[in-house]
Amino acid sequence: MNELIEYIKNNKVTKKRLEAEISDERNRKLPRRTAYETLRSYAKNFFSNGAQPRMIALSGLRGVGKTTLTWQTANYVYDKFTTKIYFINVDDINRINASIYDVINSLEEIFGRSLNELDERIMLIIDEVHEASEWQKDLKILYERGKKIFVLATGSSALLLQSSIDLASRWTLFKIFPFSFPEFILAKSWIVNSQKLIFPVKGLGANLREIFFYSTNYEEAKERIISIQSIIKEYLSVVVKTISETNQSLIDEYISYHNIARFLPIENKILIIERVLDLFNRILLKDIPESNPDNLFIFNRLLFRLALSDEINFQTLSNEFRIKETEVERFIATLNHAEILNVFLPHAGIRSKTGRTQKAFFMSPSLRRALFFRIYGDKLKDELRAKLYEDIAAMYLKRNLSEGIVSYGYGRKKNPDFVIETMDSPVLLEIGISKKTSSQITNYRKYRYGIIVSSKLENLKCDDTNKVFFIPLKWFLLI
Repeated sequence: MNELIEYIKNNKVTKKRLEAEISDERNRKLPRRTAYETLRSYAKNFFSNGAQPRMIALSGLRGVGKTTLTWQTANYVYDKFTTKIYFINVDDINRINASIYDVINSLEEIFGRSLNELDERIMLIIDEVHEASEWQKDLKILYERGKKIFVLATGSSALLLQSSIDLASRWTLFKIFPFSFPEFILAKSWIVNSQKLIFPVKGLGANLREIFFYSTNYEEAKERIISIQSIIKEYLSVVVKTISETNQSLIDEYISYHNIARFLPIENKILIIERVLDLFNRILLKDIPESNPDNLFIFNRLLFRLALSDEINFQTLSNEFRIKETEVERFIATLNHAEILNVFLPHAGIRSKTGRTQKAFFMSPSLRRALFFRIYGDKLKDELRAKLYEDIAAMYLKRNLSEGIVSYGYGRKKNPDFVIETMDSPVLLEIGISKKTSSQITNYRKYRYGIIVSSKLENLKCDDTNKVFFIPLKWFLLI
């Protein structure tokens, strides 16, 4: 216990450490992601008036920036509310054979009183919380005892998403996604010249989200998108002038290599691909409880198979891997929980939705790109690049819309990539490289309006007859 007490005392956060954690090796402050504003508001509300939530767990793919967001939030708390911030790295306490419960008791010994009797609010950071034994039970105890403690934890999505019901009712699980395109542009401008940052246009993403998915009809959506197209064009023009690259080259870099924060400082594409493949193995080996050598082999084969597939056929995969269909379903569900995959159900009747037809996208298109490199090398055909665009669209829909609203177009006829069930009839979305016709929208029996996103399109086009918008990919990525 004495060793743990000394560890906790030595890990009381100092301003010097905060400055180091939120800066790069040249002492430049790292840019803040959109999620920072939400975390900052949580901290402000708790320290100002004790408002919930006071226990927050950041989940997400490894490398998306969870730890940096935690330190940036801690820096805000340090400057505005309290210097009593403690950092616990679970790997460290595991080495001295201690648990989170031991940390709770050690904190009480340091403060000389029960956590329930604290007379001021403090902050506790727990990094890689899922590595601790019995972490769910211990966090529940911490929540009950530490009513004046603002807890910010990071962990594996595969395990955090399987938390107990008791814990789920106490904490807030906050998903951190890969970069959006405006976040990437901000980070890229910071790398090019930290004195000339390109911030997202305030309110533009939310406005586009409302226009694309929540307009009452085609005419309203058309009027609204035309009214803001000059703002969009001005922002994209600034991007090109400041970074000295075309929008398309930036989009290709973003989608293939630099949507995961950890890899942004790396310019060598081959090295990024190697790091991404290593990321796969780290997730499969460390974050998935049922991993073993046999399962790891199946996981890797399954990922290669899914990278080339459209809809998931459980029977075909069962025959190919010589395992039961229920096992295939379990493996895919596990990869979805680990946020390697982003699995969608079909748009059809209730019977089909509760059946076993699914479509798997990759949470980050960089994951699929790395698998493609192993198979096809550096150059990609358009049909394969289009799958990367589908991945980024799926990720955008996941982060912007509520669970259950989005499904994929299912059926024998040519159907759109996604069906978004908002308002009284759905919005249909198709994405690709050089989409020129609206057949995959108009084949559908009922829709409010359709959106066709094309990477080779420069400006908005409107098909008033069929109620379809043709949107440049670079516009869609500003949501």
